[in-house]
Amino acid sequence: MPETRSSSKQWGRLVVVLCGLLLLAHLVRRAGPARIVEGIAAVGWGVVLVIGLAGVSHLVRTWAWRLTLLDDRHHASFRRMLALRLTSEAAGQVGVFGQVFGDTWRVAGLGAELPIASRVSSVALDRALFTLTSALVTIAGVIAVAFLLPLPHRTALYADSFVLVLVGLIGLAVIAVRRRWAVLAGPARAVGRIKFARRWVDGKLSTIVSVENRLLDFFHHARGAFWGSLALNLGGQLAAVLEVYLILRFMSVHTGLFAALAIEGLTKLVNVIGIFNPGNIGTYEGGNILLARMLGIGGAAGLTLGLVRRIRALFWAAVGVLCLVKLPQPARGDESPTGHEDKPAGDLHTAIILAHGLPMDSLLARVGELPILLRAILGAQKAGASRIVAIVDGARAHRIQEELARTRRLPEAVEWRPPVAGEIGPILRSVADSEERIVLIVADRIYHPSLHRRAAEWAGRSALALTTDGLPVGIYGLNGTRVCPSGTRTIEELHDSLVSIRTVECESVPGNLWQSVATAEDRVLAEKKLDEWLVKPTDGVFARMNRRVSIPISRQLIKFPVTPNMVSLFTLGVSFLAGAFFAFGGRGNMLLGAMLSVFASILDGCDGEVARLTFQESAFGCWLETVCDYLYYVFIFAGMMIGLLGRGPVYMIWGSVLFFGAVASFLTTAMQRRRLAGARPEQYLKIWQGQASKRRSNPFLYLGRHTEFLIRRCCMPYLFLGFALFGATHLAFIGAAVGANIVWPIALYSYFQFNPVRAAP
Repeated sequence: MPETRSSSKQWGRLVVVLCGLLLLAHLVRRAGPARIVEGIAAVGWGVVLVIGLAGVSHLVRTWAWRLTLLDDRHHASFRRMLALRLTSEAAGQVGVFGQVFGDTWRVAGLGAELPIASRVSSVALDRALFTLTSALVTIAGVIAVAFLLPLPHRTALYADSFVLVLVGLIGLAVIAVRRRWAVLAGPARAVGRIKFARRWVDGKLSTIVSVENRLLDFFHHARGAFWGSLALNLGGQLAAVLEVYLILRFMSVHTGLFAALAIEGLTKLVNVIGIFNPGNIGTYEGGNILLARMLGIGGAAGLTLGLVRRIRALFWAAVGVLCLVKLPQPARGDESPTGHEDKPAGDLHTAIILAHGLPMDSLLARVGELPILLRAILGAQKAGASRIVAIVDGARAHRIQEELARTRRLPEAVEWRPPVAGEIGPILRSVADSEERIVLIVADRIYHPSLHRRAAEWAGRSALALTTDGLPVGIYGLNGTRVCPSGTRTIEELHDSLVSIRTVECESVPGNLWQSVATAEDRVLAEKKLDEWLVKPTDGVFARMNRRVSIPISRQLIKFPVTPNMVSLFTLGVSFLAGAFFAFGGRGNMLLGAMLSVFASILDGCDGEVARLTFQESAFGCWLETVCDYLYYVFIFAGMMIGLLGRGPVYMIWGSVLFFGAVASFLTTAMQRRRLAGARPEQYLKIWQGQASKRRSNPFLYLGRHTEFLIRRCCMPYLFLGFALFGATHLAFIGAAVGANIVWPIALYSYFQFNPVRAAP
C-alpha cells in the first residue's frame, strides 16, 4: 500500500511538470518565438552581470546565515556554508519538497562539531529572516503598484487587504518574539499528551525547547547579529530588484526602480502560488507575463524577463549540484574555536600580557583606533596563542575590561589575573610549570606582527630577548625556562632577571618594528609606524597613491565593528555598479563607470588595511579578496563589451578574445600562486617579482616583470578613466583583450621556470 501511494505521488508530480512544460510552450508560442529570441539577444552578455549579481547575493545571504550561528560560527568555514547554501538553493528549484530537503541538508552539512540545536536554529533563523524580508519586499511591491497604476476599486481593495494581512502577520510575529511565546514548545507539549505520540515527543522535546530558546535569544541577547543578519537579507532582496531593473534596461525597456520593485514584490506571490509545481515551470513565466502586461511593459518582455532569470537560476543550480558532488564531509577542526586555523601542536603557546604597574593612560591610549592593551592581546592571538593571560592590577581590571569590551573586538577567552602580593613572579612561575612555551609581552607599546611570530616560533633551549640598540623591545620567548625569581614586582626587574640568565639570547630587531607609547609624542610616532606597516613592499606608484586615500578610510572604518570581509563585499558591490554603468553605454555612463572603477580600486586596499590594523588576516579573507578581484574584472569587461556592442559586432569578437585570455590568466595565475606561495597566498606577488628579477637576461620574463603593474587593480582603473575622459573606452577594451592574452603565456612560462618556495613569514 505505501509503495502504491509513493508511486501515485511520483506520477502526480510528473503530470504537474508536464503540464508546466506545456504551459511554457504555449506562452512562448503566444508571445512569438522570434520576439523572445530577439529579447534574449538584446540582453546578450548582460546575463553575465545578472549571474554575477546573483553570486554577490549568495555571498551576502551566506554571511547573513553565518551571523545566526553566533559564537559557534567559527566551527563552520564560510566556504563550506556557501557551498551548502548553493546546494540548498539547487534543491529548492524543484519545489517545496526540495526546499525542505535543502534546509535539512544544510543542518546536516554544518557538521557534528556544532550542537544540533545550534544547527537547527541557525537554519530556521535564516529561513525566517529571509521570509520576513520577502514579505517586506512584497508589501513594498504592492504599494509600488498602487502608486504606478490606477487600480480598479475592487482590485485596490484586495491589494489593501492583502497588505494589511501581511503587516498583521509580521506584527504578530514581532509580539511573539518580544514576549517569548512558546510557539514551538507549546504545541509540542500538547501533541505529547496524545498517547500514541507521547514517546516520540518526549524524545524530541528537549531539542525543540533548546531550538526555540536559541531562536528567541537571538533577538533578545544578540541584537547586533540580529539586525546585521536582517540587513544582509534585505540587501539580498534589493539585489533581486536591481536584477529586474538591469534586465529590463538591457532589453531597452525604460522603467524605473519602482516598476522593478513592483515586479519583484509580486513575483514572490507567484512563487508562493507555484510552490507545489516542481521548478515552478510555466507558472513562473506566466506570472511574469501578467505582471508585465499590468505595468504596460508587454507580454513578450515579461516572458523574456522570466526566461533570463530562469537561466540565472539554472546556472547557480548547476553550481549547487557540483557542490553537492564535490562537497567533502564535515572535517573536524575545520576552524578552531578561536576563529584561527588549526596549528600543529608544536606551534601552540601561552602568551602573558604584562600590564602590571603600567599607567592606565598608556594601556588605554588608542593607536590605530584600538587601545594599546587590546593590540597586544590581538597580536598574541594572531600569532597562535592557545592561552592568553593578562596580568593587570586588581583595582583597575574591571574598568580596563569594560573599556576593551566596548570595542567589540576583545576575545572572550582572555584570563585576567592580578599580581600576587604585588609580585608577578608567582603567576609567571605557575604558568611556566604547566606550559612548555611562553611568550611575554609588555603591554605599553605596539609591535609589528613579525615580532609576535618570531617570539611564538622560538624553539631554543634558552630565553629569547628582542632588543634594539641594547634596549628591550618588550617581547620575550621562553621554552621550558623558570621564568623569574621571587620578589619580582616590576617589568624592569623582570627584564633584568631574564637578561641575567647566562643562556639568554638577545636578538636585535630594527627600531621601526615597534614603538613605546608612554608619551603623546611617542603615540604620534606609533601612528606613523602603523601607516608604514600598512604599505606593502610590492606597492607601486599607483598603489601608494591609493593608500593616501584608503588608509584614512580604513582608520575611520575600524571605529565600528566592521570586518575586512564586509569591506571586500562592499567593494564588490561598487565594482558591479561600475560594470553596470559601462553596460549602459554612452560617454557619460562610461565615464561614471570608470570613476566608480577607480573608487573600487581605492577601496580594494581597505579590506587588507582593516585586517592588518585589527589583526584579522585570514586565509579565507585572502581567498575572498581574490574572488572579488576576479569578479571585478568580470564585471568591468562584461559591462564594457555590452556597452560597446552598439558600435558594431566586432566588439563581440574582441570580447571573446578577452574572455579567453582572462579565463586563461585566472587559471594560470591561480596555479602559480598555489605553487609558489602555498599557505601564504598574499606573498605571491613578492615571490614572483623576486624570481623574475633574477632572470633579467630572459626577455620574456623581463617584459612581464616591468609591465605587470599595468594589469593590477591599482593601475588599470586609472587607464580606463584616462581613456573614458577622451571617449576612447573602446581602445581600452581592445588593449585589455590583447593584454590578457599576453599575461597567461608569461604566467604559464614562469610556472614551469620558477622554483616553488615557501613564503617568508
